[in-house]
Amino acid sequence: MIAFDFKLSDEDTVKIKTLDLGHSEIVDHDDPNFIRMLHYFKIHDQ
Repeated sequence: MIAFDFKLSDEDTVKIKTLDLGHSEIVDHDDPNFIRMLHYFKIHDQ
């Protein structure tokens, strides 16, 4: 299976770079309640 069988033109790359807003539109990473919630996620067993 080939997942990356394509090429982007220079124009495509410029258009994609304009999509970066420099911040998340989904969550506020500066919100203490959000950070607290992340603290309780278990990502692996120890």
